Amino acid sequence: MTRMFLQVAAAALWSLAASAGAASLPTWEGWIVGGPCAEERRIADCPLRHIDQPVLLLASGEVRTFRYGDGSGIRQVDVDKGYGKKVRLTGEAPDGTIESVRFDLLEKTGERKFFKGCL
Repeated sequence: MTRMFLQVAAAALWSLAASAGAASLPTWEGWIVGGPCAEERRIADCPLRHIDQPVLLLASGEVRTFRYGDGSGIRQVDVDKGYGKKVRLTGEAPDGTIESVRFDLLEKTGERKFFKGCL
């Protein structure tokens, strides 16, 4: 009984330490767009042909690169879902490239409703 209590207590402390560590990491909010679109500050009209060179376009106009794929907190499917949408990346950028440990999609695609009033 005591051993199980100690395991639960250790897991709870580890969880608190992990969440406190993640909370102290810097965050960036912006839009995932292709490199050529970021140069022109285009968000909504960025064609999918540029998805192979994604960057994070911040509201200030600054462009940040980020790591994604194997060994990163951002998977290729996250880039696909977040392309052209507002996201939040949490992580570090020791060499100027964001190494994210967390990816949050801030802008969700709404469900389209059909309006019958025009018929």
